[in-house]
Amino acid sequence: MVPHGRPPKTRTRNGCTNCRKSRVKCDGKEPSCTRCWQKGWECQREKITLKWESDYHSRGLAFGREGVWQKATSKKKDNRLMSPEDQKWCRNNPVYPWSFLNQDVSTLQWLYDDERTPGNAYYLNVSSINHGRDRIIESRELSQLCYSPPIFPYPKAQRNAIMMEYFIDQVCPRTTSSVKTASPFTSVILPFCLSGSQNGLIALQALAACYWSQSNPEHAAVAVRLKYQVLGQLRRRISTDPSYAISSDPEILVLVMMLSLYDIVDQCDKGWIVHLKGAKDIIRLRRRNLSDRTSCPVTAFAELFFAFQDVMGRTACAKADLFGPSFWDQNDRSVNPWMGCTPELVYILFSILDLSRNRPRKDSELHQEVDFSMKASVLNRRLGTLAQALADPEDRALQAVADLKQLACTIYLHCALYNAEPTTPIIASLVRKVLQRLSDLLKDNMVINATWPIFVAAVELDPADGQMWPDPITGDPLCGRALILRALATMANSTVSSVARVRCIIEKVWQSRDSDLVTGSSRQQSSRYNDWEWHVVPLSDALSLV
Repeated sequence: MVPHGRPPKTRTRNGCTNCRKSRVKCDGKEPSCTRCWQKGWECQREKITLKWESDYHSRGLAFGREGVWQKATSKKKDNRLMSPEDQKWCRNNPVYPWSFLNQDVSTLQWLYDDERTPGNAYYLNVSSINHGRDRIIESRELSQLCYSPPIFPYPKAQRNAIMMEYFIDQVCPRTTSSVKTASPFTSVILPFCLSGSQNGLIALQALAACYWSQSNPEHAAVAVRLKYQVLGQLRRRISTDPSYAISSDPEILVLVMMLSLYDIVDQCDKGWIVHLKGAKDIIRLRRRNLSDRTSCPVTAFAELFFAFQDVMGRTACAKADLFGPSFWDQNDRSVNPWMGCTPELVYILFSILDLSRNRPRKDSELHQEVDFSMKASVLNRRLGTLAQALADPEDRALQAVADLKQLACTIYLHCALYNAEPTTPIIASLVRKVLQRLSDLLKDNMVINATWPIFVAAVELDPADGQMWPDPITGDPLCGRALILRALATMANSTVSSVARVRCIIEKVWQSRDSDLVTGSSRQQSSRYNDWEWHVVPLSDALSLV
């Protein structure tokens, strides 16, 4: 108990040496306490000393206040030490800066999994630098490789290893319309780069940094630096290697493909069209030099990538084709998970584009108009009877994208070949079907890689259409334009494309249509251009819609 009228005594932990010796309370001021300053003494403080409980117990001493401040009801602590015979020391392995963890929980789980089969087994490379190899690449993908190379076999690729993980975890899943099928960037391009392409790994990292910089600008500098490394290597090879070596090397097409995607994600300007034309020349040279048309999976996917980009982009800008129809099997009705539709649908779309460019004008002869009408009717009938087949009928996301693209292709056919416009009844009906599908997909959060059908429905949406759609989150009624903007905002987080530029063009088309609605003018009827050519084509140069 503290007597009344007296302040309680307190102890300080930072008292100086002079005050401690004199048993006087030190105020602890820096650099000199008040007492030392008044007496002219040198104020010094003892350094903090770490005390270890085991050292005190080994000498038979109490540690700190141990055994002093105890409640009466508590049991007295047993300070007896273990005898040396009962003590067991465990040896710790040394840890060096280059040490790494070769296995993790998933490895142990695999070791004790009774259902594992030899076909699913894969071996961990003990010399691998990466500690999470089994986490980054799935076992079903490693089983396709004949050997297990290090994840980052090149020093330049090790410097930005985090970009490689971002590419695998964030970019690859956004490059396919299916949630059940691995992206070709994961199953084809990634193993190729890991097995012997240093420039390919850096190109993947450059794309990952560019995509990441869209949400985090801190990675923009890394993206630019890696891009120019890849571009420098590509230029050096093109200038030094012979043409037959360039055309036959799959790495060249991989680098051009990554640079194209980089420019599409970055600004979607004419830069990616330059790469597209370069890829066309390389592929054409390769096909001319090689008598055997069979190609490796990397080259086959690269050719598919560029040809598909060419077709989808030409629907907006109406330019001449670069790759031709030979890349599309007009009898293949199996949905490609990466394209989100069948090769036959792409072939029909390609035919619509070519027929639209040869559309007869007012001064054309009668037989030209008859021939055009017959070809348009055949395409329309073929598109209406097209049945797109899925390898997995339970893949709802892929089925939804395939249906949307077939509806969008029908809208484009009527606009390009029959001069239809938003007020045309069939266009209004098809656009409403697309918006209904979008509303349902947004409600289920399944809008994946549907850039092209959203674009087609948006630019052909009637501004006077008062149809309302339920908000997928709040349930409040939304007009068609608001629903499209909501879908684009959702798509920005689920696709590797320039959604920002797509939205910019859509808004400009809407402004143009609103102006025509206010003034009551219909400019396309007084000219030789149809509605699509008047409102969409002038704004859509170098637009990627994949």
